[in-house]
Amino acid sequence: MCDHLVRDTARIPTDARGLSRGRRLAKLGAHAADTGELVFEDCRVPARNLLGPEHGGFKLIMQGFEGERLVLALVCCAQMRLMWEEARRYGHERRAFGQPLLGFQVWRHRLADQLTTIEAAEALTYRAIDLHVRGARANAEISMAKLFAAEAAREVAHHCAQIFGGSGYMEELLIGRLHRDALAFTIGAGTSEMMREILAREAGLVPAGPAR
Repeated sequence: MCDHLVRDTARIPTDARGLSRGRRLAKLGAHAADTGELVFEDCRVPARNLLGPEHGGFKLIMQGFEGERLVLALVCCAQMRLMWEEARRYGHERRAFGQPLLGFQVWRHRLADQLTTIEAAEALTYRAIDLHVRGARANAEISMAKLFAAEAAREVAHHCAQIFGGSGYMEELLIGRLHRDALAFTIGAGTSEMMREILAREAGLVPAGPAR
């Protein structure tokens, strides 16, 4: 189970029969957040600890996903900005062949492309936030923002890390850790494939009739 389920099960007594902690899971990134297994085996929970209506747990989780996806889109945008700023700083400081790396047009253009991608991701995310705050239906817009920002974060991470050369692959550099952590964005709060399916349904792309 993911670490966020620890919060979701906070109202289950830790001494409840059938509840036990499994092994700690080792992740590629996001090392600051512990992730481990919670095992429920014939676990009985007092009725007073019920969250929401009985048998309504799945619906509550689905409703919570919208907020989680919106937050994750924001995290992606913030991390992309940070990676881009790190790449720009290094591009001015690091010199090769008698000039800063950003003295070479190829690097200037590469970072210009990534800045354009970041701006596009932020525009989608801010639009989704505006709809959500106003109480409008925003399932498609939130899914679109999460999809685009998460996919963009991996691309921006690659290009921003590339300017660092071999040092960008080192744990001691911030860019190395950010690059590694970006791998999880297309999985958390629903995979990119799931976001595309939600968008397809919202846009009326799914044919009527039984699913094939």
